[in-house]
Amino acid sequence: MTLKSKEQYIESIGKMKTEAYMLGKRIPDVTKNGFTRLALEGIGQIYDLSRDERNAEMLTRGEGSGRFNVYCSIHRSREDLVNRVRVARLVCQNTGVCTGSRCCGWDALNALWHTTFEMDSRLGTDYHKRLAKYATMVQGKDLACAGALTDPKGNRALKPRQQPDKDVYLRVVEEDRKGIVVRGAKSMIGGAVGSHEIIVQPGTGFSEDERDHAVAFAVPLNSEGVVQVVNAQPGGEAKLKDSFDKGNVRFGSSEALVIFNDVFVPKERVFMCGENDYAAEVVSRFVLLHRMVLGGCLAGCGDVLTGAAALLAEYNGLSRQMQDRLTEMTYLSEALYAQAIGAAYEGKASPSGAWFPDQLLANVTKTSVTRLPYEVQRLAEDIGGGMISAMPSELDLKSPKIGPLVEKYYRGTHGVTAEKKLRVAKLVESMVAGPGRLGALCLHGGGSPAAAQMTIRQLSELESKKELARKLAGIEH
Repeated sequence: MTLKSKEQYIESIGKMKTEAYMLGKRIPDVTKNGFTRLALEGIGQIYDLSRDERNAEMLTRGEGSGRFNVYCSIHRSREDLVNRVRVARLVCQNTGVCTGSRCCGWDALNALWHTTFEMDSRLGTDYHKRLAKYATMVQGKDLACAGALTDPKGNRALKPRQQPDKDVYLRVVEEDRKGIVVRGAKSMIGGAVGSHEIIVQPGTGFSEDERDHAVAFAVPLNSEGVVQVVNAQPGGEAKLKDSFDKGNVRFGSSEALVIFNDVFVPKERVFMCGENDYAAEVVSRFVLLHRMVLGGCLAGCGDVLTGAAALLAEYNGLSRQMQDRLTEMTYLSEALYAQAIGAAYEGKASPSGAWFPDQLLANVTKTSVTRLPYEVQRLAEDIGGGMISAMPSELDLKSPKIGPLVEKYYRGTHGVTAEKKLRVAKLVESMVAGPGRLGALCLHGGGSPAAAQMTIRQLSELESKKELARKLAGIEH
């Protein structure tokens, strides 16, 4: 059985010795830096959950010695799509954070599965065969793969071919029979610092004279020329310290700018090279999956935030008075989950055998994701009161001089200590305004709100709906 434990996973990441920087300095060991270690713990929780036999049906595929992690799989049925949403909720319930690397890598693998099949069928290439071999390798080694689409884009009013610096859209700069050399960057890549591999694909469609940018490939993140700049987060400095001020004391998330300084990619790891007509297709398949699954992610994180708000209400002696607000929080998270499940259930198979969610419902889910979680956050802050944005630190509580006073004035009901109350309040603070803020997942994950709205508009079928109304109103054409 090829299923790593969390410890084995973290050890394997440490051995890679990737070139990663944060706050202007190189991180000597990402497994020992407080910020990045929390991100590794979050991804590592997937590994531990997968080894729990109670989760075997949900989190593994295959049998016996051929068993592998579901995050390395291809969705081959309606049930697989529904399971994809359930997995997202389960993982976020257990971590309270975005574990973006395995999630986005999973979506990228499935998007390329479809697109490489289409290219091979129409163009006679062998990309799909290469990808299938790569997927088998990833499954066999239980690797965490980051998915990378977003280019820095430079001046966004200009097309890629008009950019003064062509590298703001990742591109191929050399090609021979052995492989390609790529230059550029991918930005805001979730969990890259905790990933073994990065699966890169186009971030938009490209014209014929932009075909150098139409490239998809996978490389280990310790490849020569790959550099990561781990992004700072609001309140993220608390994650560098051993303190409950960070809110979520067990898990974290991370994003990075991943730079490719003339990185060589062997031919067998190249899955698109110049086929610009298929660039937009692979993007659309990725975002379709991602827009669906966000409903599961935000429902899971919403469950954690609802639980934290309920605890805070209890500690303040206000459980009865806050029931309506807590019920509303539950409704909002379940509404997101229901939409995501609906998008999955109405999904269809592609010619490659991979399944994808219903396009309209996936974009409806995405649109709700840009709205409903913000109300969940607002309600949590309302329940918590002013202390969510104004409370003492752990250092204050532990101070010999003022600690007893903090304990006296922040003690909760029925013997609840100030530490318990502050711990849960810090968790709420982190999730609504700090490094674990839900909004980081909401607005632009899987594309912009405007893009989702445009897709809904295109699929709204207003003429057929007008015809329904004409019939019932007795109106002739």
